[in-house]
Amino acid sequence: MQILLKRRMLALSSALRTAEKVRLAKCIEDNWHKTCLSYSQELNFWRPKLPMEPELQGAFLEELERLEIDPLSRKEIIDSIQRRRIIQTAPHLVATEGPRMLCINWLGSLGVPDKEFYIVGMFSGVPFSNRFRPGRINRKEGSINLFPSALQDGLVYRSIIPEKFKESMDGLPRKITKFFPFTSPGQSYTKWALQSCQHIERQILKKNNLVYLDVNEVVSRYLVKVLKNPNHTIYKILFNPADRKDFMHRFPNEIIFYTPVISGKYEKMENMRIKGKALVSRNAEIPLEPEAIIHELENGRLCPSLVVTFMVLAFINQFKCFGSFAQVEYLPVYQKKLAKLKAMKEFKIDTIATSNLTTGSFPGQKDFYPADIIIENNKWRPDGKMLFGELIMPIKKTLMESYFTGDERNSNEKK
Repeated sequence: MQILLKRRMLALSSALRTAEKVRLAKCIEDNWHKTCLSYSQELNFWRPKLPMEPELQGAFLEELERLEIDPLSRKEIIDSIQRRRIIQTAPHLVATEGPRMLCINWLGSLGVPDKEFYIVGMFSGVPFSNRFRPGRINRKEGSINLFPSALQDGLVYRSIIPEKFKESMDGLPRKITKFFPFTSPGQSYTKWALQSCQHIERQILKKNNLVYLDVNEVVSRYLVKVLKNPNHTIYKILFNPADRKDFMHRFPNEIIFYTPVISGKYEKMENMRIKGKALVSRNAEIPLEPEAIIHELENGRLCPSLVVTFMVLAFINQFKCFGSFAQVEYLPVYQKKLAKLKAMKEFKIDTIATSNLTTGSFPGQKDFYPADIIIENNKWRPDGKMLFGELIMPIKKTLMESYFTGDERNSNEKK
C-alpha cells in the first residue's frame, strides 16, 4: 500500500512542479508519508517571536462577544489565541461546509493540544454566488438556497437574514434544524452561519474546542482601532504618500477592500483598489482619508481583502495560518513582497511559516457532507493513523486543475 502510494505521490508532485506549483509539490513531498495525527501535531507547533497587538486581541474579543460566547469561554479562547497564534484560514463563511472543508478541519484540529482551541477564521469577503455556496444548506443531493436571486452576487460579509429564510428552512429534517440557532429576518446571517457550522462540526468531530469566527470581521474591527494611530504600519501604508507608493510599487492594482453596491434591485460585491487619493470600484469611490475609511468600516461598507487580512494576521501579528492548496502558493508571494516594504521591516516577516498545507478528502467518502452525516446519523469516524497522502489522492485532479501557481498575477484570488 505505502509503496504504491509513494509512487503516486511522487508522480503527482512531479506533475505539480511541471505546472509550476512548486510550493504545493514540496508540501506533498515532505509530508505525504506522515500519519494525519503526526502531521497535524507538527502543524500545531508554533512559537511566535513578537507579542500580539492589543488592538487585535480586542478585535477577537469583540467577535467572540458578537457570537454570544460566554465570558469564561471567551477568556480561555483569547488566552489560547495569544499563546498559540494559529488559525485555520481555508474555509469560506458557510452554514454547512462541503466534504473537503470538513476533512480540512478534521486534519487541522487533530493535533491541537488538550485545553487549547482550534480557531477557524472563515472568510466572508465573497459573494453568495461563490462556488462554496455560502448562502445554502449544502448536501450531496442538491442544496437549499436561503437567499433570493437579487442577493446572489451580494457580499456575505455583514449580510442579514432575508425574508425567504424561514420558508427555505421549513423543508429540512428536524435532525439538522436542531443545530441551527433561532433567528429572524434582519438579523446577522454571518453570526447565524458561524454558530450553525460550529454546532454541526463539533458534533461530527466530537470536539468541543472548535471555534468558528468571521476573520474579515476581526480584521475590520482591528482596522477601526489602528487607523486612528498615525504611527501604525497600516496607517502609514494607506495614508503616508511615500509608504503608499512603496506598497503600490510591490502590489500594483491590488484589491484592498470589497464593498457592497446596489444595481437596480440587485446587490453585488465590488473590488476596491487604490487610485490616486481614493479607494475606487466600478460604482463606488471613497476618499483615502482615515476618518472616511474608519466611517465606512464601522458602517459595514468596507470588507478587508485577502492581502490586508494576511498582512494583519500572518505578517504583523505572526499567526501561523493553515490553508488549502491555493494559499500555500500565494501566501509566500505576499511574504516576499511585503518583506521589501520599509513600513514592514520591523516584523521579521521572513521567519513566518507560510506554506501550512491542510487539504484533502476522506478516502471513499468524497461526497461526505456534514449536513448529510447529521441527517443520516452516520457513525463513521476517520482514523488519525491513516497517511496524509491518503487524503491527497482523492483530490489529485483538483490540485492539477487549479490555476494557482504562486504567480503574483493570481494572488488576488482565494480558494
